[in-house]
Amino acid sequence: MKVREIDNPLKLFSIVDMCKGDVELVSNAGDCINLRSKVTQMYTLARVFHGGYIRELELSVSDPSDRELFDKAL
Repeated sequence: MKVREIDNPLKLFSIVDMCKGDVELVSNAGDCINLRSKVTQMYTLARVFHGGYIRELELSVSDPSDRELFDKAL
């Protein structure tokens, strides 16, 4: 699923923390990065959100009810 116009990464990570299933950031090369890990969240915060704003991210969500969390909050 595409997530657009992200200006608050901490809000994104708080949604990830509420999810029941796996949540992965999918890179342009097709690599999947587990966002449920706090270490990965910190790495993503430093590397991906270094400019403070992301126009678009591709996320893979394993549990359909988790997708609803993102749809409602973002």
